[in-house]
Amino acid sequence: MMLKAFFPTCCASADSGLLVGRWVPEQSSAVVLAVVHFPFIPIQVKEFLAQVQQASRVGVTVLGTWCHRQQEPEEGLGRFLEGLGAIFSHEPWLQLCRERGGAIWSGKVVQRLMPPGVPGEHQVMLVFYDQRQVLLSQLHPSATLPDHQAGDAPASAGGLAAVFDTVARSEALFRSDRFDEGPVRLSHWQSEGVEASILVELAKQAAGPTCLLLSFLLSILSAIGACRLFRLWPLPFICSKLSTCEQVRHRLGHLSLVFSTQKAENPAQLMRKANMFVSVLLDVGLGLALLTWLHGEDRTGQLADALVPVADLFIGTLLFTMLVFLLPTTALYYLVFTLLRLLVVTVQGILHLLVDLVNSLPLYSVGLRLCRPYRLAAGVKFRVLEHEAGKPLRLLMQINPLPYSQVVHTYRLPSCNCHPRLSWSSLCRKLFFGELIYPWKQKESKQD
Repeated sequence: MMLKAFFPTCCASADSGLLVGRWVPEQSSAVVLAVVHFPFIPIQVKEFLAQVQQASRVGVTVLGTWCHRQQEPEEGLGRFLEGLGAIFSHEPWLQLCRERGGAIWSGKVVQRLMPPGVPGEHQVMLVFYDQRQVLLSQLHPSATLPDHQAGDAPASAGGLAAVFDTVARSEALFRSDRFDEGPVRLSHWQSEGVEASILVELAKQAAGPTCLLLSFLLSILSAIGACRLFRLWPLPFICSKLSTCEQVRHRLGHLSLVFSTQKAENPAQLMRKANMFVSVLLDVGLGLALLTWLHGEDRTGQLADALVPVADLFIGTLLFTMLVFLLPTTALYYLVFTLLRLLVVTVQGILHLLVDLVNSLPLYSVGLRLCRPYRLAAGVKFRVLEHEAGKPLRLLMQINPLPYSQVVHTYRLPSCNCHPRLSWSSLCRKLFFGELIYPWKQKESKQD
């Protein structure tokens, strides 16, 4: 029987010691998380792993031994490592060894409590993985992918989910590095120093009070908006005709969710908050840039001065035409004002499309997919490192990023839908019969 052992690449050069991780019996696989180095006291190792289990809710235990022969082989080290199996007594017991130079690997799985006649040793297949990438990535279920069919490889998907879930929930194990003065010395992806930033830590400390203050201010705005004074006519009628009011109400809902003091329950909700926050920042930035451009070099006055000669010319032409023929005057009147109305509708339609794009496009997820594609994982692929007779099969697990189209489909934000829904047939019918084309929001009861 072939057993799988997921081994982190950061531990390939670690000194000899104990393999710490989680055993997944349903998949007959072991997920190695760290290596405990000598010297250590077994009771202290057990107490440390019990603390990690309580903090992470993961069955972290000693899976076996790790032997890295960097010098000449020592006979006493091999016998000592085999004797550790009687102290920690895990079934099955994993034994991995790397010879000097790193070119030769060996491994086996020993099961002591086996019926007579059944071999107690099994072959092992080594699957190397990048621990940092697996920890920070989010594996998306295959059911959400467009190429997935019902019943396709559920066991494989479940095995990958178990590996990703084990590494993600074992973050408490990675908080210690080689500079700690604790009784247990570990090797993992942060063993050379915990990855952190002073700015990030300061932002985390200030995030709580800031969100509390902004949530309080948003609750006051919501209470003011729900006041009966704003329900008096004609304020509701004006607000129903202005898409700006709908956009403001939509953005207030986004801000209330982003600055909520409640912690995100899952990675999907955290990604939703991040997308909303980036969308609001982009919306505010575009608004400020537009205002700055309009007020810079008195462009507002220039636009007004440019419109006055056009209006004078149009009125003069219209009056002259009315004095000559009535029918050309009517046709010219209808044609010019129809074109002006269509121009207004086109410009506002483009603005509505841009607003909907800013509101609904998951900019944070798209940027994450562009800069760190492993964070959004659609699956994995395996590359063969070594496949020779008498040696364990060695594979390298690599993360397949989620396609951009699937990123947009999965994390797309809901739009406010505050623009009119006009079809081409309705628009042509209104142009033919001379009906007024409303560029603003219409009543819900009115049907075109």
